[in-house]
Amino acid sequence: MKPKNKIQPLYFVFPAFLIYLLTVIIPIIWSVGYSFFSWNGISDMKFVGLNNYIRMFSDHTFKGAVVNNLKFVLMGSVYQLLAGLLLAVLLSHITRGSNLLRVIYFVPCIISSMAICQIFSKMLSVQPQGLVCFILEKMGLEQIALLANSNTALYTITLIDGYKYCGLYMIIFYSAFVSISKDVLEASIIDGCNLLQQYRYIKLPLIKNIFSIVIVMLINGCLKTFDVFYILDNKSKSTEMVATYMYKTAFNSADFGYGSTLAVFLVIECLVAVGLINRLLGSAKGDGAGE
Repeated sequence: MKPKNKIQPLYFVFPAFLIYLLTVIIPIIWSVGYSFFSWNGISDMKFVGLNNYIRMFSDHTFKGAVVNNLKFVLMGSVYQLLAGLLLAVLLSHITRGSNLLRVIYFVPCIISSMAICQIFSKMLSVQPQGLVCFILEKMGLEQIALLANSNTALYTITLIDGYKYCGLYMIIFYSAFVSISKDVLEASIIDGCNLLQQYRYIKLPLIKNIFSIVIVMLINGCLKTFDVFYILDNKSKSTEMVATYMYKTAFNSADFGYGSTLAVFLVIECLVAVGLINRLLGSAKGDGAGE
């Protein structure tokens, strides 16, 4: 039913738009403006034009952070997608205690990042010995400082970050699975469809739109990741992310002009990534429809 007054729906949209304008759009515009200046937050701002952008593309630390970010996006997205999907599949076939398991799996999402990081830093500690190193010692294996080793730190933090957030995608997939009509599934069983065939030909195709949403959320979230990496390892270049480098440049080094330039790059990177994903997924849907 269409509203009689075309202006009336705007009353409901305006509060959310106002919050989005104040917390997202205006800060982005400010960052774009600050990126053309050299400013330490105290002295007068000095206009430097595109010097901050030229500096950014010649900054080796920034280049390393971009590479680390791309590695994390690839590993973290695949890990969280598969883990969330697997947990959702398991939950959809558990009848007793499924509500309790959903809560247990989702708890890491609502626990603060600081608490999660402290738990894992203690578990992975070599001195004093943590649980992981204790188990390795009892198995006769070499104890490894997974968070202190530049070769393993990125992969270890990726697993910790995935542990925290995969419960969110589990809930999304689980909600999609339980929304599938039981009549369709019962008809497939009557036709001789086994469990694997159900997922391959019925369940997964029916929730393909959910996959599109999850992929966009994953990649966008991984590109902007900050908290877990900053808490667990904010000094090593092997785990430097664009967001952590931006924060340290702006607030630790008091270089707000260059920090704003990094923030602008992060915004553009996320917009381009989401645009490409939507385009690719849209093309895939179009190809499927054409067939």
